[in-house]
Formats: sequence, C-alpha cells, structure tokens
Amino acid sequence: MTLPADYDLLIVGGGLIGSSLALALASQPLRIGIIEAVPPNTQEQPSFDSRAIALAFGSRRIFEGIGCWSAIAPDTTPIRHIHVSDRGHFGVTRLDASQASLPALGYVVEVRILGQIVYQRLQDFPQIELICPAKVVNIASEATKTHVQIASHDHIRTLSTRLLVAADGGHSLVRQLLQIPTQKRDYGQTAIIANVATERPHQYRAFERFTDTGPLALLPLDEKRCNLVWTVKNIQAPYLTAVDKETFLARLQQRFGQRLGRFTRIGKRHAYPLQLLRAQQQVAPRTVLIGNAAHNLHPVAGQGFNLGLRDVAVLAQTLADAQKAGHDLGAPETLSIYAQWRQGDQHLVTGLTDTLVRLFSNDYPLLGPARGLGLAALDLFPPLKQQFMRQTMGLAGRQSRLARGLAL
Repeated sequence: MTLPADYDLLIVGGGLIGSSLALALASQPLRIGIIEAVPPNTQEQPSFDSRAIALAFGSRRIFEGIGCWSAIAPDTTPIRHIHVSDRGHFGVTRLDASQASLPALGYVVEVRILGQIVYQRLQDFPQIELICPAKVVNIASEATKTHVQIASHDHIRTLSTRLLVAADGGHSLVRQLLQIPTQKRDYGQTAIIANVATERPHQYRAFERFTDTGPLALLPLDEKRCNLVWTVKNIQAPYLTAVDKETFLARLQQRFGQRLGRFTRIGKRHAYPLQLLRAQQQVAPRTVLIGNAAHNLHPVAGQGFNLGLRDVAVLAQTLADAQKAGHDLGAPETLSIYAQWRQGDQHLVTGLTDTLVRLFSNDYPLLGPARGLGLAALDLFPPLKQQFMRQTMGLAGRQSRLARGLAL
C-alpha cells in the first residue's frame, strides 16, 4: 500500500513568487508547504533606501484575483506616463495610461511592504505551512510523489509531495540538484539600484533612457523620490558604487539630463551583475520551475517579476483545474499543460528584453539613427504602440482567470 504524500504542493522559496502561488491556491483543498531558508522579518519599517518594484497593470489584476490588491494599493504609486528616449539621438516614445483607457500603466511598490502584505495574508490559511528556516539538500522522485530532504535546525528530515515547485530564484538550488541545464548570456553589465530625490515632482512619470552603457530607468515613488536602476558596464560599477554621493549624482545628472531638475539626494547603492538565464526545461518529474528559477531577465522595461507572476497565475489555474477534475497534480500531462501555455509569453518577453539590451547598448554608428526612427515610429503609430503597451503590461495573449482579476 502506497502512503499518501505529506503535502499536495511543496514550494521551495518563500519570496514574492512562491508566497503568491501559495496565496493563489489558498481557496483549494490542498495542503501546501513553503520551504524557506531565511525567516521573514515583518518588523522592519520602510526607509528612504527601500528597494522598489514596478508592477504591470496585468500584475494588479493577478493580485486582485488572489484577493490582496486592496491591501497593496494604498502603498503604491501609479505610473501614468512613461518617457522613453535614447541619449544622444533623436526619437522619443511617450506612453500614457489614457491611450490604453486604464487608470495606470503600472504601479511602483516597495518590495519590503509588498512582502509584508503577502506574508501576513499567508497567516490566514492554516493549510499553508511555512517550513523555515530550512534548506533543501536532496530530491528524489518516484512514480506518485517526490521526496525532498531538508536541513532544518541542524536536523535532516524528509518530506514528500505530489508536486514540487521551484520558486527559489536565479541561483535555484532545486534546478542545480536536478541538474537542469541552463542557457546563459552575460551582458557585461551591472545594475546599480538606489533611491534618489529630485528637485521637481515626477508627476507619476517613469523614465527609460537608453545609453551606450545600458538603460537608465527612474520609477516614481512619493512626490519627489524615485527608484533608480542604472545599468553600466561591469568595469564602471566598482567606481560608481564607491565614489562619494556628490560625484555619483553629478555623473547621474550628466547621463539623465534635467527632466526632473537636480538630483538632490541618493540613498544606499546596490550593484547586481546582469545576465539572461533560461532553464532548458521548466518541468521535470513531479517538479516545475517558475519565476527567476526558470527565467532570469535583464531589468530593462521591468518585465522580470511580472513575467514570474504570470507563471504563478497560469500554474495556479492549471493545478486548480486538475484538482477539480480529480487529476494528479504532478502528472506529466498536468505539467505539460502549464509548460505549453507559458511558452509563448516567456519566449516573447525574454526575446524582447534581450533585443532591447543588445540593440540600445550597441554604439555602432548607423544604429543610432535607426533606433531614433524606431522610437519615433512607435510614438506616431497608435496600433503599434497599443500592441507594445499590451505586451509590456501583461495583457496580451491568452489570459488566465487570475490575470483577468477573477478568483480561481
């Protein structure tokens, strides 16, 4: 006689993607475990230096479907306009929420606040268990379940699950333990992330300015504060992270210009090397990879987290449908439905971000005018702009129930 699995679903990674998947499935009769190495700290208060994330409008709908947007909304800043330019070249594209008949193109929220809201919501569901601190040390699959060996409080124990979900980021330990190969492209670039204060209010505008070292983005926070994502060549990063604040702001001013007046303050700077990483397979026996564990993107156009949240929405619907039909959550047929559904969106978005980085970071002389023409064409032709906006807002293609703002 085969004993039942300890869990219907074990999620490795209790960050925003893993926790959002658990919340999305909270209405289903499933026992869910979340394996997380780092205990959540819900006491820290946001500061000037709090890291921020841009939620596409489609991600707002997913959080509406999950049932926690009303808690998130008061702490967000809407993006109503996006200004896209290419430093040293003509051609500008202006995106406006009114062109899409929406209240906003997206929303900026501090990661710490979003994490606190999601974590607090998890406490409402006794069938969701946080297993923390714990680290996966071995995985072994059999016909009806997967055994996951974890180290917790200096003890080793084994859990079993019908389906294992890897939501443990770009350096996914699950992916490594299962020896799933990846495709990588090193961009030779580093993202410097910090919060900056500006002389003029942003008026709910976000900026994406392409430069010869990579894109420079500003996301609106409160009235005169923005989140900066400045992509530079790897060789420049040590200098820009170590130089005094006044020199850094002067260099930033030179690259960005005067659209927001002077930069008056800079918070703590963080540097992240950038690469494109794609798992060559996103499903394995009784295992599925989602979010950065499956695809880690360049931050241009702010697509990475939003793409991962759409993974969550589709996987949640696939598993809920399988559960209602009495099908095995971890069966190859179930995981195949998920993989095929996500293939097009993932391929398009990873291709779009990769192309933008390589095209706009190239200083080949003839490319400058061509890029300017491309930005001008996007600005002048409404159908082209509409399609671009729908894709980057996560509203294109086949939409899951959660992506339409509906509960499972």
